[in-house]
Formats: sequence, C-alpha cells, structure tokens
Amino acid sequence: MKQVIVTFNFDPETDLVSDVKCTVDGIEKKKKTTTRKKDVVVELEDEALITLETNKLCFNNKAMSILNPDASDRLVIKWIQEGNVMLPIIGTDLAFGEEGSGNKLTKSNTMAYKGKANTVLAELDKEFTLGDYKEGIYKLVPKTERTSAGKTIELKNIIKQAEETEPVLLVDTDEVTEIDPLTFTL
Repeated sequence: MKQVIVTFNFDPETDLVSDVKCTVDGIEKKKKTTTRKKDVVVELEDEALITLETNKLCFNNKAMSILNPDASDRLVIKWIQEGNVMLPIIGTDLAFGEEGSGNKLTKSNTMAYKGKANTVLAELDKEFTLGDYKEGIYKLVPKTERTSAGKTIELKNIIKQAEETEPVLLVDTDEVTEIDPLTFTL
C-alpha cells in the first residue's frame, strides 16, 4: 500500500488552485509542465527566387507567398511566345484551368522538374525571379540578364535549327530485321 499526499492552495473567492504538490511514500513528485511551441516565423526574402537544380525547382519563401499554392494544387510551367522570344510562365493547375496537370510541391518548397523540360529551361538560366503576366500566372524571368544574341531562346533559331538537323540513321542497311522477343539478347 502506498501513501499519497496531495496539498494545494485554494482561493474560494476566485476558485483558483495553486501550489499543487504530490507526495508518494514521502517522495515529492514534481508536476511536469508543458509549454506551447512558438509559432514558426517564416522570413520572407527581398526577392522571389526560383532555382533550377538537376532534377527539381527550388522555391524560396517569397516565391511561395506570391504563387500561394494550396496543399492540393500543382504547379505548371508552360511556354508562351512574345514577339520572336519563347518565355516560360508558371502558375497553379487551377490558374491555367487544367486541374490535375503539373507537378506537386513538397513540404520543403521543391518541385520535380526532370528531363528535356529541365534541359530547355536550363538554356535560359539556373535562377529565375517572378514577373507579372496574368492573375495567378507569372513569367519566369532569368536572373542573369542576357541579350537576344546570348542564350535567350528565339523562335527563329528553334525553327532554323530544326530545319538544319539531319536525321540520324540507326542502321547501316535497308534490310528489315525481325526481332524475336523471346530470344533477344544484348
């Protein structure tokens, strides 16, 4: 059998209980107190910055506050033509009216952006800021200023490059070879 003694101060006018002490078999047990965690303060940078990495886009807090995506939103990057220049634009799937398209954001403010799309965007720059375009849709403006003679993607150059590209032959002969999938080995 254990002996438990609970002592406290009680103010009958205010119904306030204070100085609670609990003693079990002569040993005083201290009340554990919990404190509420402080709200996390998100510091906004001076400039909205989007950084292109090998397989993803990284958004700083300012860019996220401007894009303002909900947890269920996806981000979409498209290309528009302004004069002879092709420019990337970004917005949520709902802003483009294409619910379910695009890529999801992670909790660490990154988005998967792989393959050819990554390579084409990398030709412009690795860091971008956000410029106004339409409500909920923004231009990805290269951070490094480039001239039209530089690496800016111009529509005329893309068409010219496509016309000048020779197709690559995968085989040296015109002979048709059938491949049996059951016996095919490398």
